[in-house]
Amino acid sequence: MFGMSKLRPGNFVFIVKRDENSNYVIIGQIVSDNNKVFRVRGTFIKPVGLLERIKSGRAQGKPVEALNNPEPNNCIFFIIDKLDTGDFEDVIDPRVDKVIPINENRFFVLDGWIKESFSELFSNYFSSTSDEDKSEARSILIKKMNSIMSQELKEHVYAVARSSQIL
Repeated sequence: MFGMSKLRPGNFVFIVKRDENSNYVIIGQIVSDNNKVFRVRGTFIKPVGLLERIKSGRAQGKPVEALNNPEPNNCIFFIIDKLDTGDFEDVIDPRVDKVIPINENRFFVLDGWIKESFSELFSNYFSSTSDEDKSEARSILIKKMNSIMSQELKEHVYAVARSSQIL
């Protein structure tokens, strides 16, 4: 329960929860505090693409580590694939769930990544079966990347595209 002093209404958080299949993540903002149980509003992120790749034996190493122990610095390994996402508003208990304070910029980069559908665009590129499909997916991804207004999100997406050898 590190960082409890940073957990108060208005602060942004990265939360790791567990369901019947695996860990999943919530990014959001604390809206209220009731005896150290927090109401959080944000987005849930379930890494369905990574779970499929692990099940089929196509993923290992850092992506599996990221799924087993998600944190803001390694979550890119599961958000560059198909995701199940949606709105989240519920209570979080830091005694049960892993709650990591994040800064506003980190929140908006992760939130922008989801809202701008970059997971789907990267997934389309990686799952392309022909050179033609891969080239088309790359072209669509680059066009979307060039239209990003947020400089921080743009830098993050370009860095991931370069490290993934798309650029």
